[in-house]
Amino acid sequence: MAVVRAVSRAVPLNVVTGFLGAGKTTAIRYLLEHGRQDERWAVLVNEFGKIGIDQAVLADAENSGGITVREVPGGCLCCTNHLPLQVALSQLLSRVRPDRVLIEPTGLGHPARLLDALREAHWRDALEVRATITLVDARELADARVLTHETFRAQIEAADVLVFSKNDVLGESERERAREFSAGLVPPKAHVHFMAGGQLPREWLDLPARSQALRRSLLHRPPAAGVPVETEDREPPYHYSEVLAGVALAGWVFPRDWVFAHDALLGVLFGIREAMRVKGVFHTDKGWIFFNATRHETAVNSEPSRADSRLEVIMAQAQDWAALEAALLSCRQEPV
Repeated sequence: MAVVRAVSRAVPLNVVTGFLGAGKTTAIRYLLEHGRQDERWAVLVNEFGKIGIDQAVLADAENSGGITVREVPGGCLCCTNHLPLQVALSQLLSRVRPDRVLIEPTGLGHPARLLDALREAHWRDALEVRATITLVDARELADARVLTHETFRAQIEAADVLVFSKNDVLGESERERAREFSAGLVPPKAHVHFMAGGQLPREWLDLPARSQALRRSLLHRPPAAGVPVETEDREPPYHYSEVLAGVALAGWVFPRDWVFAHDALLGVLFGIREAMRVKGVFHTDKGWIFFNATRHETAVNSEPSRADSRLEVIMAQAQDWAALEAALLSCRQEPV
């Protein structure tokens, strides 16, 4: 497709990648709040499922002005024919005219095909691909399933800057394991850092990207036709569930005026066992909250009001989603 060249110079672009729970959204939020220097920035968020949680979380930064956040939901960008990426980027460049673009791929996304797409000839006058930032929760290095996961290895390979992102919660043995891991990489990484609290320095964004081509994943081909997606059309709530790329996903969107009992809702969310990721924003009787759980930690934070409440769950295998939905609905407070 034709690319609208609405800029007089190539716009710097960075991909901020990392496995589930590595802290990508937190780092981008920090950059938006502390690193822009009054520039116009655009953020393209890609979530694996169909419920856009990260865009909702970044919406308060967008409201501050000079920031535009757009979402490409429903599967990783590397597994598409690149049309959603082409459309979203063209619209951002022509309508927003940003000074910088950040792309946050899904934590289950292989970055090589995405980077290949961004380096195609029709983008060369419009975009300057700079350093790819790969975030790693060093605690995951103790898990052989993560170390051997093809996507995790691909994210490490793609890194121009390798960042162990949760230094504030690491023990010294975990830091040493991270140092040994990075020291054993071939070829070695020129930039390896520890980072606390998502405080990613702007300077890392302006480091150059490697020029050599990255290997394309054989496991991240376009998804086969006919993979079933179960959706519930009744309103409200909207619900979907599917099995994609070897994981099971389910998501819900609830109307903004639905209010959930805070304590009962947390009981349900904490009761979701063995999840790879549980992420949501909710309107509760104690205010809006952001719930974010990985295998290693759970955070519950207050949030500004949102357009709706929503939840997405990623598991190793499908669950009784109807039972989970019933539990969520049992927490809804009846209108007064």
